[in-house]
This record gives sequence, C-alpha cells and structure tokens, in this order.
Amino acid sequence: MRGPHRSCEYGAVRPTAQHVMASMRCDIPGRVGRAALGRPEERLHDGRVLPGPGMVDASTLLVYIMDVYDPWAYAYLPSVSAVLSAACSLVDVEIVQSGHDTTGRSGSFAADVDAVRGATDACFGPQFLAAVRSGSLVVDAEAAAAGVIALLATEQMPVSTVLGAVQHEFFVCGQPLEAPGVLGRVATNLGLDAQAIELFAASARAHELAVEDFAVARDLNVGGRPLLLASRGDHLFEFDGLGASSQRLVDQFRTVLTRP
Repeated sequence: MRGPHRSCEYGAVRPTAQHVMASMRCDIPGRVGRAALGRPEERLHDGRVLPGPGMVDASTLLVYIMDVYDPWAYAYLPSVSAVLSAACSLVDVEIVQSGHDTTGRSGSFAADVDAVRGATDACFGPQFLAAVRSGSLVVDAEAAAAGVIALLATEQMPVSTVLGAVQHEFFVCGQPLEAPGVLGRVATNLGLDAQAIELFAASARAHELAVEDFAVARDLNVGGRPLLLASRGDHLFEFDGLGASSQRLVDQFRTVLTRP
C-alpha cells in the first residue's frame, strides 16, 4: 500500500444494499482529497458517463485487498481491472497485499489452483502448472509484496497493468517476482526504471510497507479471498466478489459515487 496509514472505524455496506453491517476496525491510508480539477469525464464501454471529478466525494477511496500469488485473485483481476481503470482518474486507488505463502503447503496451493481452473476461465501456463505439480514452487510473500509496492510507487503505469504483468510472470511463466532477474524484467517490460525499482524493493522501507499491508489485510479481509472495497466518509462499501462481471463491478462503483 502506498502512503501513510491512518486508523479509523468503518461500517461495511454493500453497494447494492441499504443496510449497515457490523463495524470493523481497520487501517486505511490517508490518500484522499487528491486535486481533481481538470480531469475529464469517464465514459464507459457502453457509452454511459461516470460522474465528473468535481462531483465525486473527495473522501472516496477504492481499496483492493489481494495477493499476486493467490490464484483466486488471478481469476478475479479481469473483472476488477475494469473498475480500477474507471476509478483511477476519479478517486484514489490503494492496493493492500495480504501475503500468500506456499511454503509447507504445496498440496493446498495445488488444490486452490485446481479449484480455480474448475470454477473460472483463468488460464495457467504449462511452466506454472509443472512447477505446482512438482511442488517446487516456493515464494517469499514479503519480498514479492515489496516488489509490487516498488512497481506501484512509480505511479507511471495503471495499477491493473502492473498487477497483470506480475501475475502473468507467475501464473503463466511460473516465475515468482522475487526470483533473480524477474522484477527487473517486469519493470523493463513496463517501461520503468528497473534498477531504481529493484533498489527500492530491497530496501527496509519497502518491506516495512509490505508487513503493514499484511496487518491491514488481516483486519479487513477475514475470508482471505480477494476483496474490493470503496471507502467514503465513515463507511466501507463491499463489491461483489469472484464470479462478478466487469460490468457488474463498474455498475456498483457508479452506485457508490452517486449515493447520497
């Protein structure tokens, strides 16, 4: 997650529901209030227009809790990407990484992969599947999170593009982000300064931010699956999860923006 954290108490509300669920204690970064003047209207694929930047509550924040090594997050990304793309010029977007360590549980990780393959259209590469079958796929969740934080910290590429590139290396090519040369290759392919990103990813600060993310994710995401939230004022709005179409999530985002 980028930026400093702040402690706050929120009630969780689904965008399609009117009731308030039980309050939860959470830490969310104070990255709201970004200047929005001069931003164009966001037009969706169906021609409809999202509210202009001047009409959006300045406290609105889109929060995606996920981990790049979670196969369920890999399957959810195509739908989430539509919301992240629609939101980035209107509200602040934060990625909170939850940490998905396969160490000592290769069997359960393989079962998760099989479950995703059976329930979704997600496509896994032969190199990744071979590594899963052999049990040789071991990752360092904290180092991977630090790498993602370093890539996102440049703020030069769309969030969904960065996440997609990292997950492609892992779930298609079978290469963890923290493996030698992988982070630099991802950064170079994205047109970023690979050396600067590798240096920051290895820094104590990047690892501190990764650990902070894990703590926030534990507070917010009890179920452990990828979770998309919108924070506004004193409420959290929870989006539909796995299986929701990109249009469904964009419609829910529109509801969040237009709700009084």
